[in-house]
This record gives sequence, structure tokens and C-alpha cells, in this order.
Amino acid sequence: MKPRWFWLILPLSLAAQDRWSCVRSGPFEVFSQAGERAAQDTLGRLEQFSFVLGRTLSREQLSLPWPLRVLVWRQGRTAEPPAPPALGRDSFVASVVADVHPSPQWLRICARMLLEANTRRLPAGIEEGLLDYYSMVKIEGVRVTVGQPPLHPSLDWAVIHLLSLHPDYYGKLRPLLYNLEQSLDPEPAWRNATGKTADEIRKEAAAYLGSANFSVETVSGRPMNPRADFRPQPVDPGSGGLLLADLRLSQGRTAEARALYEAVLKSRSGAPEPQEGLALAALAAGEEREGLKHLQAALTSGTRNARIWLEAARREPDRGKASAMLRKAAELNPGWAEPLRLLAEREPDANKRLQALNAAARLAPRDAALWRALAEAQESAGDFRSAARSWAAAEQAAPDEAARAEFRRMRRSLDERRREAEALARKREAEQKERELARVKEEAIRRIREAEARANREAGPPPAKVEPWFEGPRPPARVEGRLRQVDCLRGVARLVIETPGGRQTRLAVRDPAQVVVLGGGKLELVCGQQKPVRTMVVEYFPKADAALGTSGEVATVDYR
Repeated sequence: MKPRWFWLILPLSLAAQDRWSCVRSGPFEVFSQAGERAAQDTLGRLEQFSFVLGRTLSREQLSLPWPLRVLVWRQGRTAEPPAPPALGRDSFVASVVADVHPSPQWLRICARMLLEANTRRLPAGIEEGLLDYYSMVKIEGVRVTVGQPPLHPSLDWAVIHLLSLHPDYYGKLRPLLYNLEQSLDPEPAWRNATGKTADEIRKEAAAYLGSANFSVETVSGRPMNPRADFRPQPVDPGSGGLLLADLRLSQGRTAEARALYEAVLKSRSGAPEPQEGLALAALAAGEEREGLKHLQAALTSGTRNARIWLEAARREPDRGKASAMLRKAAELNPGWAEPLRLLAEREPDANKRLQALNAAARLAPRDAALWRALAEAQESAGDFRSAARSWAAAEQAAPDEAARAEFRRMRRSLDERRREAEALARKREAEQKERELARVKEEAIRRIREAEARANREAGPPPAKVEPWFEGPRPPARVEGRLRQVDCLRGVARLVIETPGGRQTRLAVRDPAQVVVLGGGKLELVCGQQKPVRTMVVEYFPKADAALGTSGEVATVDYR
């Protein structure tokens, strides 16, 4: 009995022995084991499908964030069943059988990928109708047949069919889709495109659906000659095993994928691709340590896979190294928003964070969370005009009505938040001006005091002989302290002097001209609280005055 791993490796051996052909165009890559013609025909079918869908969406060329790699099997009893597109190691991966038209399910998934990558979010009914409608196309060369009903046609499908093929509405679908992408309110979009409301059109579509009388139409696709336009490219003889391993990874068959990648690694040691696949398969299975080992091996091998750089950045504790890895991922796949989103989350600089969010939101216009983060960052930066546009984009990208209502509330309350922010900014500016004015005043006082001190030093000590200042008895009382207050009363000034111990002495000045100022000059008093507060020595005659609350009358003043 053969061991289990033998049956896992057997498809690799068979696939590796095949001669593969490859053709590429736009976002599509086709690898065929059924010959060059099968590869060219499959690529032509993909290009025509993208063309007719893009024409309806008013897009000349549809794109994808990752290439869509399609494997073409030979017809026969051993042929694998077709696999619809799903994300694999470094691309979306799918498979078809040569000369067999893709199934409606296969085309529906492909249409959804193209729709989501190239348009803003449309009303759910419109999107579902488009997917149903284009899942039923038939492509033969450059001729594309549309309008065939699905097995169970829905009202959403009937709306798209009515607007696409009914004589009364022929040509109305394209302007409707364009208007819906540009507007938050769908009703004007419906009226401008069809002259009716959405409810009126749906009512007509319901009757149209009930009649079960649906026309089909064959239209011209993109002019092309697959034999001349799609030149086969060389394929490494050992690529078959890697292609099959990538397909298994995209299908979620991780055990098979890991066995296949291990076999590829044995034949291509040092190549980054099998290490990439082993890393992603291990991470998908929840094996962090094993996944990290293969991530590091892939990086060491010189991987150019953006997914690997991003997964390594997620697990890198050093912020600087993680940011460098994310920038590398964004460089390797400029159409992928996820590295920029993670870079914004880790970016401490507000301006750089804003730039990363803006770029990410442009790449993922259906991601409401990204638009919200961008709107909040723009508000913080004071760019309320841009924030209004981002809140509107978040509202349009919302996946359900509850989220849409929340974003609508945030958008409509933006003016209030702007006024609050402007008021706060004015308050901060006023406070800053007050602080600056106080600093200037303090600096001026400091310079004055330095000048006074310098002048006193240059003047030298006072003469030994001091002439008498006045005639009469010498004041017996003395107080030293800081002049805190001058109360200007009727005919008299009251000085409030605070001593170093905190005690206050109140003295009266009845005639400033009779007060001697040591050092020259005359006594000049300013009523009220003193700014700045000056230190002085006052000699006075004790003479209590209960009415004034003073304990004496000033005779001399010496400013210190």
C-alpha cells in the first residue's frame, strides 16, 4: 500500500512532466498543459469578458490588485474540475478545461473580482443583478452573447436585463451606473438616467420577469486575434509543480499544498517561491513558528512577493524594520492597499500617516474603515474640506444601512466639529500670546534690574560722610519688606508692606514731598496692587491711626 504522501506528490510528478505554455495580457496570465492554442483561446475569452463588463462600467481597462493566473487542463477523464478564482501565493489562481466554456459560477466570481477592484460600492441589488447578468455571457471569438437568463432569474437580474436590452431603456444602464458611483443619493441618479424612480423601474422589472420573455443579443467584443496578439512566453520546465501547489493553496487544501511545495523545494533549493508557499500554508494552518521560519527563508532567498514582506512585517516587533518591510511590499505591488493601511497604523508622523491613508483609500475605494480613518486624520490636520469628501466616500462604501447612517451623521455634523476645532484653536492662540507677552515683560524687568545692579556697582560705595536729610528728631521705627499695595485714600496714601516673615505693616503717607528717598529723587506712588513688587526699607514715626488702620507715618524710603 502506498503511503499517503505518495498520492499527494504524484500529481506533482505528472504536472512537472508536462510541457506548459504561457500567455499574458493585462491582469491575466494563462498557463496551459493543453498547448499554445488552448492558452491563447482562454486568454482571449478572459479579455473579451473583461472588455464587455468594462464597457458597461465605463472603464476602458479593468485591473486587479493581483494577477489572475488561470491553469488550463487537457480534456479527458483525468482532467481536474475547473476551480474558480481565489487568492493563492502571489496571485489569484483558477483553472479551466481546454475548449470548455467557463461555468456561470466561475464567471460570477470573476465578475465580482473585477467589479470590486474597479468601482465604488453600488447598491446591493444593482451589483447582484450585474453579477447574475454577466455570469451568463457566452464568448465565441470576438462575439459575445448577453441576456441569457440564469436557472433562477431574480428581480435584480431582471432590472439589469431590462435596462440593457429592452427597447425602451436601451443604453440607460451605463449612465445609471456612472451616476450611482458619483452620488450618495440614488434617486437623482435613477431619474437622470431613466426618467423614473428606482421603485418604478423595479415594478416594471417585476412584470418583465413575470412575462419570461427575455431577448438575447450578440455584440462585438474587443477586436483581437489571439494567435497574433498573445505570443507564447517561455516557461521553466519545472514550473508545473509550483503551479499546481499554488492552485492547491488557493483552494485551501493546505496539506497537499505543503507536500507539493516541499517537493518543489527539493528540486529547486534556494528558490524563494516554495519557501513563500510553505510560509503561507503554515500560517493558514495556524502554525506561527513554522510559518515564521519559512518567511525568513523566503526573505533570505530574495523574495519579490509582496504578501511575504507584509506577513513578515506583521510579525516584526521593531517598528522601523516593520515599516521598511511594508514600504517594500507597497513597492512590489503598487495596486495593493493593505501595506499602506498597516504602514499608516504604525506611522508616528501625522503627515506621513495622512499620505499613507490617502493612498490606501484610493486603492481600496470600497473599504469604509479606510475612508473613516482618512477622514479622522484630515480633521485632526484641520483639512475639513477634504474630510467632508472622505466622510462621503465612507458613507458610499458602507456595507450596510446601519454603517451608512453612522457615516452620514458624521458627515452632517462636520461643520459643528469644525467650529469647535476653530474655537479651540483661537483659545490656544490667545493663551500662547498671553504667555509670550508675560515672557517679554519678565525679560524687560530682568534687563532693567541687571542695568540697575550694573550702575550701582559702577557708582561704588556711598561717601563716608552723610549729610543730614532733614531737621528734627530721627524716626525711631524701621521696617524692611516688599511693597505689596498702595491704597489711595482721601488726602492720604496707605502703604502695605509685607515683611520676610509674612507680616503686613500699614503706614501712612500724608505728604509725599516730605518723605525723603535715599539715593535721591522723590517718592512716586502708583495706586493699587504693585507690579512688579519692590523691596524697600522704611523709617517711620509710630503713630497709630484707627480710622486708616495704620501704625505710623513714613519719614524715609530706601529702595533695595
